[in-house]
Amino acid sequence: MRSIGLALLAGLTLAACIAPPPSQRVANVAREVNLAARFGRMDLALERTALGARRHFTARRAQWGGPVRVLDVELSGLSMQDAEHAIVLVDFQWTRLDENTMRSTRIEQTWRGGSEDRGWTLVRERRIAGDLGLFGERVAKAEPTEPHRDVQFATKTIR
Repeated sequence: MRSIGLALLAGLTLAACIAPPPSQRVANVAREVNLAARFGRMDLALERTALGARRHFTARRAQWGGPVRVLDVELSGLSMQDAEHAIVLVDFQWTRLDENTMRSTRIEQTWRGGSEDRGWTLVRERRIAGDLGLFGERVAKAEPTEPHRDVQFATKTIR
């Protein structure tokens, strides 16, 4: 009987060692949500977004895949406030289809998780650095410039 108890204890200890820490779990979920949104899978992204934040999350990404093309998403930072609250920094590289400029924007996302929740959920996000326009902000477009005149010297042929 004692050997069964020891085996059970060893199994529980091993299972506890295998489970990833909360920071790894929130990083995985944040990566999945942001990649799903990048590729237009809003149904998957909204599963991990808090009910109160879903309308804003969807509205901010309404232009993605249309006039705004997201080229890359990268998690650039993570800080755990405690075991149930995390701040994730996400860098987006993107462009507008009517421009030839690659832009970069850093977003701060607030995540909440816990045993009573269904895992980690995105609660809030805000732009903290970089270019405006990723989330549909109004940005003045640069006026097209006149083509440059040829500034080379006239060619002379000496014979």
